[in-house]
Amino acid sequence: MRVKVRRSGTVFIGATVFLGVAAANTGNNLLYIVVSAMLSLMLVSGVVSILNIRGIEVRLIPPLEVFAGRRVRFRVLVRKGFRVPSFLIRLSSDVDEVLFPLVDDRWREERLYLLFNKRGRVDRVKLILSSDFPLGMFVRSMEVEVKTDIIVFPKPVPTAVPIGAADKRKESGSSRPTSVKGYEEFKGIKDYAGEPMKLIHWKLTAKRGEITVREMLSEDKEPVILSLDMVDGDLETRLSKLAYLTVRFIDEGYPVGLKLNGKELPPERGELQKVAILRELALY
Repeated sequence: MRVKVRRSGTVFIGATVFLGVAAANTGNNLLYIVVSAMLSLMLVSGVVSILNIRGIEVRLIPPLEVFAGRRVRFRVLVRKGFRVPSFLIRLSSDVDEVLFPLVDDRWREERLYLLFNKRGRVDRVKLILSSDFPLGMFVRSMEVEVKTDIIVFPKPVPTAVPIGAADKRKESGSSRPTSVKGYEEFKGIKDYAGEPMKLIHWKLTAKRGEITVREMLSEDKEPVILSLDMVDGDLETRLSKLAYLTVRFIDEGYPVGLKLNGKELPPERGELQKVAILRELALY
């Protein structure tokens, strides 16, 4: 546990020392009383500040996608294990800080940005817990380790789409039947931009007062099978380029698969497939 003295704290300590010297030189009882009160205030402040940051539980809830080299916003929850609540609790990472005005026996939630420099599995995250309560002149802080189970994906590195990336299913060895052209998969909602009437989302249009349509993904696109030999560079660079291609192809509506280390993921669409491929790349 560390203590940082702010400028106001330095002034307070200096005033206490000055009055203490004056009291000793003059023998003035009033000065002795004032100095004693100031010393008692610092003592009580120190004890209260220690109790204020002890017994606090911290939990982190990660988003669906965590990429190396990018700031990622986590849900952070805190609560106090004691009946006595804590005040003005700050939780800090290397890139962000969040303030909890009150921490009691109920879970309090905020958002905190974290940054991971390397891909792979992360089982614990170090954060700094601090507070300047009660006087604001001294900041007491301590390091806390939060147990997690986070898979950090490789940092996407832009690269050109390799020739032949959109392999046919017969070349990938997949036995899945070919999708019928004209059938589509729902992707999301967007503003109207001249789409056919059948795509208008009437209920949402009536609620918003603006024409809203369904955004669809066409199923007639050829599947893409990604592998390390279709990109260049060292291992980390190639994994990062494959991460970029995974995100790009999935977002464009392609069925994407992966051949890696003797393991094959059959081509599929959607966010779950994207996360599954990025997970394999992260743990390679």
